[in-house]
Amino acid sequence: MYKKLSWAIVTIIGLAACSPKNNEQSSTANQSDTLRVDIGSEIPTFDPVMAEDGYTYRVMNDLFAGLVDFDQKNRPIPGMATWDISKDGLVYTFHLRDGLKFSDGSPIKASDFVFSWQRLVNPKTGSSYAFLLKDVVNAEEIFSGKKTADSLGVSAPDDKTFIVKLAHPTNAFLNYITTPNVFVVSEKVVKQYGESWTSPSHIVTSGAYILKEHVVNGYVLVNKNPNYYQESMVHIANVRYSPFVDTNAAVANYKTGALDTTWQNVPADQYQAIKKEYPNELHSFKWERMEFLNLNMTSDKYAKNPQLRQALAMAIDRDTLSKIILAAGQTPLYGVVTPTIENGKYADIKYSWSDMPREEQIAKAKELYKQAGYSAANPLKVTLKYQTNDLNKKVMIAVMSMWQNILGVKVELVNEERKVLSQDWRNANYDISQGTWGADYNSVTTYTPQYVCKNGNNRSHYCNPAYDKLITQAEATVDPVEQEKLYKQALWVVMNDYPIIPLYQPVHQRLISPRIVGYDADDNYLDNVQTKWMSLAK
Repeated sequence: MYKKLSWAIVTIIGLAACSPKNNEQSSTANQSDTLRVDIGSEIPTFDPVMAEDGYTYRVMNDLFAGLVDFDQKNRPIPGMATWDISKDGLVYTFHLRDGLKFSDGSPIKASDFVFSWQRLVNPKTGSSYAFLLKDVVNAEEIFSGKKTADSLGVSAPDDKTFIVKLAHPTNAFLNYITTPNVFVVSEKVVKQYGESWTSPSHIVTSGAYILKEHVVNGYVLVNKNPNYYQESMVHIANVRYSPFVDTNAAVANYKTGALDTTWQNVPADQYQAIKKEYPNELHSFKWERMEFLNLNMTSDKYAKNPQLRQALAMAIDRDTLSKIILAAGQTPLYGVVTPTIENGKYADIKYSWSDMPREEQIAKAKELYKQAGYSAANPLKVTLKYQTNDLNKKVMIAVMSMWQNILGVKVELVNEERKVLSQDWRNANYDISQGTWGADYNSVTTYTPQYVCKNGNNRSHYCNPAYDKLITQAEATVDPVEQEKLYKQALWVVMNDYPIIPLYQPVHQRLISPRIVGYDADDNYLDNVQTKWMSLAK
């Protein structure tokens, strides 16, 4: 009976996925000096402090730069500065390179970093990534409105020296500041143009490229920045980013030579054929990322009904979802962090029922559903929002089918473009929604902010003071063994509360043209990419 149900779900999804769209080739398809990149979605901003997704990061990593850079194995390396760290781990002194310039030729000074970091933590800016600087002196007080942004523990005693004072030591600090949100922007330009400073006619960048054109839902075109401090290592003159939401269209454009790299997973029903046709061009490997569902914890329907939250989690068959429906190396996820972060240190954070036989999971889910007050006569009705693309559609149809067939839940699916869904996450404007989170660095702290009360990346709007207290204690702990223990205690608080429903850990699937030289995608488990690593074959 259960096997029949699994294959029925696969059949439903296969029929729903057969909806090809018209393809549109890039006008730069024949330009030998232009890299053509799919970024999967229209990006919502060109302001690095407001970036909060991989699509935007891909572009920001080309347009802006920071004190600390990263290599293709995601390791922090010197960027615009070298640094010294005090013996107590509380003071970082960054020494800026000689001759740093913005794209307009004006000098980059240490005071620009002071401005950029103060701007990031300022609540008026509204960045959901302000938490990256939470360990800096006075940051927490700034977040809570007790102090102003200019009290942040950063200073510039001269044009080439930038000093950061931490409230407590943290081994992950250099990893935090490899993210685009802390990259340097021009104080002069931001103050001169205000909110319009990122328009192509006004923007001044600090990275390898300059924004040239932006056609909404069409493309983003950037040109090489002659004033970039590593200009000599930038070999590609232009990059054109295209937001292919439809993965079928992206693959079709790759096949015609109009794209050099795809972004999202190839269509699941084409994976084996594409792997056979492009064995050396299709790269597929484990991704440090998690896919899940957000339960709207501002809604009493979920916040006050723990049995319902657990029932919905247990009713989903992750093995069928990962191994049969997606079937490209994705693995079931049973925890609120991945089992691979920090080289498997948190692999024991998983639901105890994950090892139950499937029939027992189903029986327990039904029992909890009944305890929650629902039945065939009184079914739960939910609206499930997800980001528009074929892969997400497959996943959400599978979830809908499992909930309907096992529990009798009535599910309405609603798809939205990423920039719309992002706002709905922020405003808790959903019932249940797709959730996705990719690690920015190899530390459990890349995931823990998702569950902190009122954190900008807490998209389920979950809040448990006991969790926050343990996280605060862990962050202030120098002993790594004790710190790990506290993080695990905190994560078990979230596990027992079920504010999200983990689904699976995805894989990278990316078609990469042989005309690209120097891109080592297979070792880049965070999928942080910079065009400056690459060149184009002649």
